[in-house]
Amino acid sequence: MNRDQLQSYIYTEKLLAQLYRRAAALATMQSERDALLAFARDAEQNANYLNYFYRLEFGTAFDPMIPDVNIQGGYRELLNEIQKQELSSFLALRRLTYNQGNAELRETMRAITDNKLGHILTILAIVTNMNTPG
Repeated sequence: MNRDQLQSYIYTEKLLAQLYRRAAALATMQSERDALLAFARDAEQNANYLNYFYRLEFGTAFDPMIPDVNIQGGYRELLNEIQKQELSSFLALRRLTYNQGNAELRETMRAITDNKLGHILTILAIVTNMNTPG
């Protein structure tokens, strides 16, 4: 994996953490708020895991500045953006679990993608519940 790829993955996790915190602030149900805040912590932890490998490879940490992303709309649109980011990230990272020579990195990627799959399904359930009448 090259520097740009790893930086992109770290950036995405940091962005997701920010988006999850923003979504948690908009959630009306406590259970959703708690889940979204837990997902924000997971994304930060994923960035930390990836940064571990970045430091091993490049000798320094990568700590990108995440600009405030302007999402048009409300809670649903924010969840849709999170879902889009999570799916894209999941697919990119999952591919790396099959052709990664470094066993420790491969297993870390596998754990991150397993975690992401849970996030994706939970966000899908939240949005589906928003579409269910009554």
